[in-house]
Amino acid sequence: MRILTISQNHYVVGGMDRMMFEQTRILQERGHEVVPFTASDPADQSSPWADRFPSAARTDHTPLAEMPATLYRPAAARALRALMRDERFDVVHLHSWYKRLSPAILPVLRDAGVPVVQTLHEYRSVCSRSTMFRDGAICRQCAGGRHWHAVMHRCNGSVAKTLASVAEMTIADSLGYRSIVRRFLPVSDFQRDLLGEMGLPASHMQTLPNPVDLPDAATLPPAGVRGCVVFVGRLESYKGVALFVDLARARPDTAFVMAGEGSARPAIEAEALGNLTMLGQLDHAALLDTVRTAACVVVPSLWPEAFGLTAVEAMAAGTPVIASRTGGLSEIVRDGTDGYLVAPGDLEGFIAAVDRVLADPVHARKMGEAGRARASDVFSEDRFYTRLMTIYRDVIAEGAPR
Repeated sequence: MRILTISQNHYVVGGMDRMMFEQTRILQERGHEVVPFTASDPADQSSPWADRFPSAARTDHTPLAEMPATLYRPAAARALRALMRDERFDVVHLHSWYKRLSPAILPVLRDAGVPVVQTLHEYRSVCSRSTMFRDGAICRQCAGGRHWHAVMHRCNGSVAKTLASVAEMTIADSLGYRSIVRRFLPVSDFQRDLLGEMGLPASHMQTLPNPVDLPDAATLPPAGVRGCVVFVGRLESYKGVALFVDLARARPDTAFVMAGEGSARPAIEAEALGNLTMLGQLDHAALLDTVRTAACVVVPSLWPEAFGLTAVEAMAAGTPVIASRTGGLSEIVRDGTDGYLVAPGDLEGFIAAVDRVLADPVHARKMGEAGRARASDVFSEDRFYTRLMTIYRDVIAEGAPR
């Protein structure tokens, strides 16, 4: 097949970008041609299609003059229209278009007559802040398009930013977004059900869990050499970073490691805990080395993780996981088998779980082995590819909406 992949970045910022590149690799290794379409950026990975990418400011520091274009970027529409006029595609796989490409690309997709699927890496299609999380709990107030709740609560940090985000969603819906996408692909059943509660049509959704690459078993350390307790992810409050720091403070004789970047890093470093090491953003090889030599990986998320990629990657490396019992994490980690599930925000529960792992390395090793077997069985690249190709064939047979 020839697949057009659309995403707002062609470099890695977070899990969404990583999964876009992983999906591309999996398809290419199996003989398919994947053409990217994204916003141009100096950090972009090289691509023979780079001259087709429209320019756009990054979403983390959008200039005021750029704000109108985040709602409707004609340059992105023109670039995509030219690409789809000049090239033939069997299917379009959408990852993200927010801000950098804007809803302007939606009419182009509708008119092209090529079936469109979209992986939903978070909750942006129904939530202006993408997390479905506010005031320490899952928030459903904007269900059915009642986005004035988001404006009232300044969910994007200010009234102006929230209005811009809500306007983008409203424009997209008015352009037929939900009918243009033939199949929405949530990455967990939890996410699918929550999106359904918020108004996304259940008939257009099909769960497609993210894939994970299994490290060679020969590269995994032998029993007894695992030591530190590891956190991997964005250093943001909704990821439970404060709880992880409290864990390190509660167990000063145990080594704790945090890998990732985010707005919480300066405050964490100011704690100056002698047993907590900050590694920053790691490349994939260095991250794998850190995870596979850990005693356990802790995923203390407060928000309802759509999937839980960190947990699956730890399991693939044979490392037990201690995770919050929320979102997709509760579908990935089997409590007592692959690791432990703890109520979100329960510091004492996380301390007890870490203590159990450290006190019984033999059982921890068994949990790691069980997790690796589960990752291989449920989240392997082959399983992902089979599911994805079934979806592609189904939407191609159905045809694009008229």
